[in-house]
Amino acid sequence: MSISASQLLDMMKVRLECQEDGVTNPSTSVKAATKKLVEKLSAMQDDEIIEISTERHSKIRYISSSSGEVLAEMEISDVS
Repeated sequence: MSISASQLLDMMKVRLECQEDGVTNPSTSVKAATKKLVEKLSAMQDDEIIEISTERHSKIRYISSSSGEVLAEMEISDVS
């Protein structure tokens, strides 16, 4: 699945806000990954394409299509 950096940033900002306000309470590693992803997406061009992939249904990876950089990675079991 792919999405533009600006679209993903909008979604992740909402998630980060919910985490910071205590509305959601994922694991510490997910909170850190969400914050890292928001920071990295904020520095990217709005139209940059981000690939979202899952590895054997255990990890979610957010990858920059242009550089191949893994922007963030989260354990799926920790996200809910």
